[in-house]
Amino acid sequence: MTADRARALRMRAQRLTTPARSLAGLLHDVLAVQAQDLAAAGLAVRARTTGLSPADVTAALDAGEVVRTCAMRGAVHLLRREDVGWVLALLGPLNVARSRRRRLELGLTDEVCARAVDALREVLTEPLTKPQVVARLGEVGVVLDPDTAAPAYLLAYAANKGVVCAGETTYRLLDGIDGRPRGVAELVRRYLRAHGPATVEDFVVWSGVPEVEVRAAWPGEELVEGKHGWQLAVSDAEELDGTVRLLGPFDTFLLGYADRGLLLDRAHAPLVQTAGGAPVPHVVVDGQVRGVWRRREGRVVVEQFGHIPVSQLDVEVESVLAWG
Repeated sequence: MTADRARALRMRAQRLTTPARSLAGLLHDVLAVQAQDLAAAGLAVRARTTGLSPADVTAALDAGEVVRTCAMRGAVHLLRREDVGWVLALLGPLNVARSRRRRLELGLTDEVCARAVDALREVLTEPLTKPQVVARLGEVGVVLDPDTAAPAYLLAYAANKGVVCAGETTYRLLDGIDGRPRGVAELVRRYLRAHGPATVEDFVVWSGVPEVEVRAAWPGEELVEGKHGWQLAVSDAEELDGTVRLLGPFDTFLLGYADRGLLLDRAHAPLVQTAGGAPVPHVVVDGQVRGVWRRREGRVVVEQFGHIPVSQLDVEVESVLAWG
């Protein structure tokens, strides 16, 4: 498999060359969109769909069709309601264990967290903002210091336990979710459908599942291995045609892989990645990052370090500005 074909397959798998017509359809194919920053999540949805607006994302969250909660690596993602239960059953315990040390530093012992979760089931009778949640918990004896990270860590704990989820600015109870686990192998299949070709190491970095567990569950007999990683099956991809996409920060196009060398020239990595490793808004052309962009005074300013087709870039810029 050539590098160009691998990039074309990844672009298609991420719906960057074959946009979905609904948010549910997109999440059916890519499983999750990172959403600790809702504006960034909106940019990710915009680049992978056609005919949608920010209002459609808000409506899906309000209706409960799409859920915003902790998932891979403990980061906040958008998932279809149908996928939340099994993903949390698989990843929630890992996320809870990973963050325990910090919770203890904040005074969130296991006993405090257990009481708080019970209290949340009592006080979250309606969507509440984080300050309102803290106030309601205080009224029933669970006191949190609002000037520390304790409220955020407690709500993340409750989210990983499948008790609460987040809207745009509020939290609410997460009810009626099927929590039957499906196992690591199923998560591998869903990952490869959205990111393949990819390696075991890529999946480990994306999911946060320990490598020893991944290798034990890797469904290799169902997959096809090539030079650039594993796929669900051998498939054709469209020819690269200069497709341009403006992607926002925290986009899974880069965050979905341990080795980003196929997508991003290492010489340009310092321009694209923050000190913490998260990508800044970037311009992708045919599966390669060829520039970065930012908003300035109602315009989109692009700094390119590779060829970007002007006509397609103009269309993307108009789309980003129209999205809001």
